[in-house]
Amino acid sequence: MTAREPTDTAAPGAAFAMRLGDVLRELPGAALHPPEAADTIVSGVHLDSRKVAAGDIFVARAGARAHGERFIPEAVARGARAIVVARGSAADTLGVARVEVPDVPLALAQAAAVVYGHPTFTLDVVGITGTNGKTTTAHLVQACIDRCGGRAGIVGTLGYRFGDLDLPASHTSPEADDLARVAAAMIARGATHLVMEVSSIALAAKRADAIRFRVAVFTNLTQDHLDYHGTMDAYAAAKARLFVELGPGAAAINVDDAFGRKLVEMLAPGGPSRPPAATLARYSTQVGAGPDAAEIAPVALEHAAGGISIRARTPAGEVTLRSPLLGAHNASNLLAALSVAHLLGLDLHDAAAALSAPIQVPGRLERCDTPGDDDVIVLVDYAHTPDALARVLASVRALGQGRVLCVFGCGGDRDPLKRPQMGEAVGRAADVAVVTNDNPRSEDPRAIADAILPGLAAGRARVVVELDRARAIERAVLDAAPGDLVLIAGKGHEPYQIIGAVTLPFDDRDEARRALAARRARPWADRQDHGGAA
Repeated sequence: MTAREPTDTAAPGAAFAMRLGDVLRELPGAALHPPEAADTIVSGVHLDSRKVAAGDIFVARAGARAHGERFIPEAVARGARAIVVARGSAADTLGVARVEVPDVPLALAQAAAVVYGHPTFTLDVVGITGTNGKTTTAHLVQACIDRCGGRAGIVGTLGYRFGDLDLPASHTSPEADDLARVAAAMIARGATHLVMEVSSIALAAKRADAIRFRVAVFTNLTQDHLDYHGTMDAYAAAKARLFVELGPGAAAINVDDAFGRKLVEMLAPGGPSRPPAATLARYSTQVGAGPDAAEIAPVALEHAAGGISIRARTPAGEVTLRSPLLGAHNASNLLAALSVAHLLGLDLHDAAAALSAPIQVPGRLERCDTPGDDDVIVLVDYAHTPDALARVLASVRALGQGRVLCVFGCGGDRDPLKRPQMGEAVGRAADVAVVTNDNPRSEDPRAIADAILPGLAAGRARVVVELDRARAIERAVLDAAPGDLVLIAGKGHEPYQIIGAVTLPFDDRDEARRALAARRARPWADRQDHGGAA
């Protein structure tokens, strides 16, 4: 379903105080008990009972570990004026106005949008979905918008940020109530656009159902999150919701990807999209792809150690960009951002200039060594899927003539089927594979490593198992020969490690720099002797 137009009482920018009855007018199927509670004044919406304040609506949604109905007493004690529950629920709302709805997750999104003034009807929202590339593409799009005179906030894996607003990310895509508050706060600070990563889990959970998307972007689809979705078909269907059900004004779709081509068919006249995207920009990295295959594609594309050069054909003419980013995956991300710039009506030469500027996305091929001081290259990257890891390893090969050492693991309590595939990706592309902990969570770290090893057996890499991640990083950096490259994969920007139920401070970049300092302190002859020992 598309986001509903706001009523006069919920106009963008309205104060966060309104009649409960006016909120419920925008929640189809909602039933209020008692009816006279319609005149109750409400001022906020919360899913987390701990955040409820006087005047708020508390939404009692079923969670992964507990049902929100358990926390109704706490919400009431904190001053909740209304409780949203599922139709037919037996929960006691303790004398507070009771709102029964047919779909609690959808009601959360709709109620939050209404109460906080429909902020995404004021902002031009760009939503980016796909297994890989969301974060980098989001930052590239933000750079284009800002260069062209807009002011773009960003919501995604690295946090929720605009101006002096800088909040850590609890999810790639926040819960619907948090998202509405963040968007409203960005508007108050002068934002004109919102660029957000839209995860498959958020789409399946209807967190984005009250957002009006100006542009939706599809980057790619490869295996991930099967612990949540169960099957690739269900995973793909969740991604498709952004285009087929949420009715974006325009869509940029990667047609190098098989599912991207299927999405194009879905959005064609007569397809299942309701309503279809008004404008479609297909993009491809295939040199010479004609306008019948893709609206935006390279006429010329060159990869070098210094970055990517693209001369691209667009509906507005040819543009040239030279980005310091590396790898085929980043060529696709750059063309995705250029496609969004086109769909937003930005000047594409200015957008290309923005894409040509240095952009370091934290934890995405982030360099930790110091050229001139260090004799090895050390990179940290968030790649945590088989496809992302294979692409990053292919990219870093271009940086030097030495060996590639890859430190990696797999997250616990996550899709176990990808573990041998991760091993296979590293075994085929790296010279040395150092298997270690990622975030093991509640699982046995040794068991996770054992699940990775069969995939490594199919490749050529020498294998080392060191479950202590700090020691694994140190070993790879110290044992590298001059000219080698060390890739530390999986955690990227994360400043923590989750072991059991405990979240500990841990940053791959800090550990890499410590190891490099130890390497520098070692006599040159020792570095030569250790080369190849990993």
